[in-house]
Formats: sequence, C-alpha cells, structure tokens
Amino acid sequence: MNCYRHPLYYSTKSYLKLRYKLHPLRVFKLLVLFVIFSIFIALLVPKIIDIYGVKEKEVKIYQATHTFIHSAYYYPTSKSLGKNAVALVTTMNKRTVDKITDYSINLIGTNRSSRWLKQATLTTEHMLNDRCDYSLITAQTNLLDNMRTLEIEADGVLMKVPFKKPKYSAPKPVVFCVSPQFAAEQWQTFLVQLHVSKRYGAHLQLYIVSMVESYFKLIKEYEKLGLVSIEPWLTIKFPVTEGPYLEPNRNVELRNQAAAHTDCLLMYKEAASFVGILDMDDILIPNNANSYYEEFEREYAGSWLISALHYEKFDYKTIKVAELEQQSISAIVRNARRLPTKDSGKSFLRPERWNSSWSHYSRSAVDKPIYLTPQQYEPLYMNLKVLPYNGIFHLKTMKFTNASQVPEGSIPVNPGDNITQLISDQHLQEIEDDLKRMLATEGIAKLSTTLPNDDYYMPIVFKCYNESFYHVRDTEWLYNNVFCVNAFSCELPQREDLPCIHSDATYHSGPTMWPITFHYASDSYFSRDIGCYQ
Repeated sequence: MNCYRHPLYYSTKSYLKLRYKLHPLRVFKLLVLFVIFSIFIALLVPKIIDIYGVKEKEVKIYQATHTFIHSAYYYPTSKSLGKNAVALVTTMNKRTVDKITDYSINLIGTNRSSRWLKQATLTTEHMLNDRCDYSLITAQTNLLDNMRTLEIEADGVLMKVPFKKPKYSAPKPVVFCVSPQFAAEQWQTFLVQLHVSKRYGAHLQLYIVSMVESYFKLIKEYEKLGLVSIEPWLTIKFPVTEGPYLEPNRNVELRNQAAAHTDCLLMYKEAASFVGILDMDDILIPNNANSYYEEFEREYAGSWLISALHYEKFDYKTIKVAELEQQSISAIVRNARRLPTKDSGKSFLRPERWNSSWSHYSRSAVDKPIYLTPQQYEPLYMNLKVLPYNGIFHLKTMKFTNASQVPEGSIPVNPGDNITQLISDQHLQEIEDDLKRMLATEGIAKLSTTLPNDDYYMPIVFKCYNESFYHVRDTEWLYNNVFCVNAFSCELPQREDLPCIHSDATYHSGPTMWPITFHYASDSYFSRDIGCYQ
C-alpha cells in the first residue's frame, strides 16, 4: 500500500512532474514576482508622472490678488489655437501662487444645449523672476461650438466674462501693432509711419492711452479712410475690492505694452498674413522689395523653423517742422543722421506661430519644439531669424527747424548692410507725393492751426524715463529681477491750451474669488475730461 504525502512535502522533482497543479514552490515564485513588480511600479510610476505631467501639480497659493481682463476672444475656428478656442489677455499678479504658469483657472462655456467646464492654462511673456509683480498672463483653452456665454469659476463662485470674436478679414495682409501711446504730441512721427506703411502695404493698429486732442483728430481723419484702426488702451482699475491690494499700474512693465501687443496679435491672428510688433517711431523700409509682404515671404522662404523675423533697431536724429502744410517725409529722411546707439529690435511674424508677444519678441516662441510628422521622435526648434542686411529706421530724436531753412540733405545708407540706400529715390518720391495729396484734403488741412508747434510733453517724459531707468539701462545694469521698468509716477503738468483725450470705460468687478478676483471694462471711449496722463 502506497503512503499519502502532503503536497507541502513534495520535492522539486515532483514540482516538475505536476506542471499544471497548484504547487507551494509555484505559489512562492508568483508571490516573489508580484512583490518585485509592485516595487517596480511604486518606484517608476511617480517618475513617469513627473516627466509627462500626468499628475496635476500642486501649486502653493500665497495670497488673494486681483486680475484685470483686457480682452477675451472666442475662435470658432483657428489655424493654430484649435476649434472653439478661448483666449484671455490679462494683467495678473504673478505672486499669487508659487509659480503662476503651473496654475490654471476654470472656464465655463455655454451654448443652447450644453455647458462645459475646462481648465485654462496660463502663460506669460514676462520673466517669472521679474521685479514687476504684475505681468501679462494669457489664459487659453478649448470649449464648445456656438458658445454664447463665458464664465470664470472658482469654488462654485461664477463671473460672466464678455468676449468677442477675432477678425477674419483685414484691410491689408500685413498689420502693424503699435505700442500704446500716452501724452502723445509728436504728430510728425505718425505721418512718417502712416505713409511709409501705406506705401509698402501695412495697416496700422493703434492703441491710445492719452494724446493731444488735435493730434487725435488728425489720426481720426486717416481712420475715416480705412488706413488706421484705433483702440483705447485702458488704465488698470479694480473698482470694488475687499481690503488693500498692490497698485497694478505702478508695478507692471511700461503700462503692460506686452498685453496690447498680444491683444493685437490675437485680434488679427486669423486675418493677417504677417503681424509686426513696433513703436510709433520704428520705421521699417523693405530692402530690395516692393512691399512688406514680398520681403517677409522672401525671408521666411517657406521655413517652419523661423518663429519671427527680427530687425535690429538703429537710432537716428533728424529734423521736423511745425507747419502741417510744410511737412516733408523726404526732408525728414534726407536729413537723418545715424547715432552711435542702438535699441532692442522688433519682430515681424506669421501670426499662427505666436499666441502672445512681449514688446520685442515672443519669449514663449524661443526654442519652441515642433513636430512636422507623426513619425518624428525628436523635435525641431523654432527661433528668431535676425536679419543682418536690413534694420529699423528709429526716429529717436526730431528737432524743430525753420521750414524755410531745411537743408536738402541726402538719403542715408541702409543701417543693416551699410551699402545700399535706406530707400530708393522713386519710392521716397511716391511717399512724398502721397503725403502732399493727403495734407491737401479738407478734413486734414483744417487742423493746421491746432496741431502742437512745440515740444511740451516729450521732454518731460524723456527726462522721467531717463531718471527712472534709462540711466541704469545705459550702464548695462538694468537687471529684470532688480528693476521694474515703469514710469507711472512721472509727473505730467497739464496745459489748458493743449487739451488732451484719454481712454476711459465703464469698469466692473466680479464677485470675490479665491485666490483671484477678476475685473474688466466695457463700453470703452475717449474722454476730454481726464487729461494727458498715463
């Protein structure tokens, strides 16, 4: 009679014989594999989550703050933002949380049948270590078809946000976004910018904070002809708050020009072939091309690796005359002399390649990875293309001279290649003839006696800028983490004989939210009752 043996006493040999039976050694082996696999998962998965961002980052909130919404756009279709995209342009206190670009806000879109809530990612064009507490922050996400209302949500608290659609057609294929003007009085610069841009095929989009009234009327005459568009650029206000807050206008870089440029970029994103970011006194003249479009297309040359064309900015001094009827762009160009200084350059770009912009270029688009095919494992990177043989003709200083004593002068050389003429004689004559025709029109000619015939605000502003930060910049010690480039404290004495218009609107505050309470404005207009302030 054979003895019965318990399976626990089975030998290794019996283990091999009973391949499909439940054997203690087999159980032990499975347990060991399970433990090893568990340890592997526990160690590796957190690293994978950190690398690929699967886990939502915990953002440490420091304080309750306030944000001003400059504009909100809804794109039913977009070449670069996707379908039903929403983009908000804001001035936000980046010290609300540990790292503002890791934070997100909840946006709710509603149409006739649905209501969606999605998180909007935050990006900025300013450095995170900037001394300025407030920065341009854009919020972007994608919501639903035929959106009728847009809301911000935080802990169940809702605020409705007015939005608009971008332009899907533009007067010209090239649009120049001009930095916000304040206490503006040098109307001669506008005439040069307008007529040069017109000759080479660009439409001007102006943002105005404050301006001498007669100068504003001059621009309005050009607006009637469809040559320029005007947008009020508003002073940031938080009408209703609970408790104290950091004043935004004194703690943001130069009236947040970056927000104005970003607003312009988003406005024309789907309409323009090219968008330029520049100041009123930045004059760009194409080199060996008949139009901006021709030069920009030539320089891009179909490349996907160029985020923008970057032109260096060369300083010039020249003359100007006080009489409207005596204006001559030819005389301004022919009497221009190159200064030994240069300023930070400006960018001109295909708008689908940027979603926001700083005052000189898009920091978000520097070394931006792109994938051209699904099979591409390693990304390529987009960057600026700096043009070595052309540059911006920067009208840094213009001094009054007697109209009867203007020298004939000669056309300077191109500051980029230092060989070719800045502009051809033929093109300069075409611009001059166009200027003379426009100045002879009734609406413009009648402004002759009202336009400023001396410099009042410009010397005050330049002196304040120099005392605030130019003197530091010229020593190359203007570090972004030490200085907030801001001149909101500049004293601007008003003159009764020099009335000004100033942007204004109806300001609104949303309900108190944690950690950010939002504010916005509606029904913007230009007022004669404020003066030439920032």
